[in-house]
Amino acid sequence: MEPRESVAIVVNGKPHEVSVGLPLESLLSDLGLDRRFLVVEYNGQALTAHERGTVRLAKGDRLELVRPVAGG
Repeated sequence: MEPRESVAIVVNGKPHEVSVGLPLESLLSDLGLDRRFLVVEYNGQALTAHERGTVRLAKGDRLELVRPVAGG
């Protein structure tokens, strides 16, 4: 099997290398994040759970991954 090309993306302001075309959901799993309690902003746009399932990562993509916290 030939190695996949990797590209640089930014996750929460830090550089991160991923395989070209990696599904966003795979990255979230690799990072060990509970997607039920996660807000994902992709290139400046908040995504719905359905939209997250359609995204494939590419060079220069920017992600902000936030876990909302309730409190008073």
